[in-house]
Amino acid sequence: MKKDDVLSEWNESEEQTDEKSAKKLVWRTRLSISFTVVRMLLLIFLLYVIYMIPISIYYEMSGKSAEFDRLVTTLVETRHPGIAVEKSGSNEAEINPFLTQHTSINLYRQVGDWQVVVGEVTAKKWVFGQINYTVDLDKKFLNNDNTTFVVAPDLLGNTFTEYDSGVMTLAEQLGKIDDGYVVQANFSTKESMTPEELRDIISKYDVTIQQMPVYGGELTEFETSYSKAGQFTFIPSLMLRPYTQYGDENRLSSWFHSLNEQEGLSEAVEKFYDDIAWLIDKGSYQEKDIDQKRLDYINENGLNVYGATVTGPIREIERLEEEVMFHQFELGGIEVWKWDGSY
Repeated sequence: MKKDDVLSEWNESEEQTDEKSAKKLVWRTRLSISFTVVRMLLLIFLLYVIYMIPISIYYEMSGKSAEFDRLVTTLVETRHPGIAVEKSGSNEAEINPFLTQHTSINLYRQVGDWQVVVGEVTAKKWVFGQINYTVDLDKKFLNNDNTTFVVAPDLLGNTFTEYDSGVMTLAEQLGKIDDGYVVQANFSTKESMTPEELRDIISKYDVTIQQMPVYGGELTEFETSYSKAGQFTFIPSLMLRPYTQYGDENRLSSWFHSLNEQEGLSEAVEKFYDDIAWLIDKGSYQEKDIDQKRLDYINENGLNVYGATVTGPIREIERLEEEVMFHQFELGGIEVWKWDGSY
């Protein structure tokens, strides 16, 4: 064999060896980097777990989770006519690594004995911020904003005069529907009255009283948003809701579905004062200053209402519309018959 051939073969063999070594080195480097990345991810995850476990346990055991759900429930149910927050579920607020509290809870309308899910409320509170909540309703119709009541004119220093809007009344709507349905409806009163006085009038009918709008001095004592249609004035108001009891660490313990019973109504009125005072004391939210003015006015002038949200058989709602003191009826929902009047 020639010397050049031997040298060529040796160089070839050396190159192959170097190439194999280079590949092994590349793979070792890749594996080393991969193991380093995996170790770093595991370390980050371990640190996250070590950080979040005590925070989550404290948030749950201290009652902060239940307190946040109570804040959101109270805000929604005292401001949105015809809407209630689901209370029988196992939902509880959560907290993230940035200490932001958040929750999502189902909303429903009580239509007859049906609890009809109509959307959900989502709420969030940053560690040093206010509660921000959004009520997402599954609307069937466009421009369907029938969630306000007409303020009784005497509360604004005026007198009521009959007014024909030219719009089809609720009775005309319901008159076209056969028996076998239950509905939810809102109506206003021509004069303000106490909750007990309004309950006494409604008690003649087979319906369930769900809420009553409370006058808190809006417009007469302080400025707030409002709208007018003819002689009617519409304002956002607090809602008197059925009695809701919270136990230790703000955990929901019991609740009523209606304002029909005299004892339950008295407890609901008493609890209303406590709930708004508690909300102002514990909550950080947009209308806090307004709520304080409302509470001051109600403490000084008593609790007066000017309407109600009710549910019951379709024919009973028709009868209710014949009451002289009631007007401005609006339909909140309609479902096939399911009614025993137990609520």
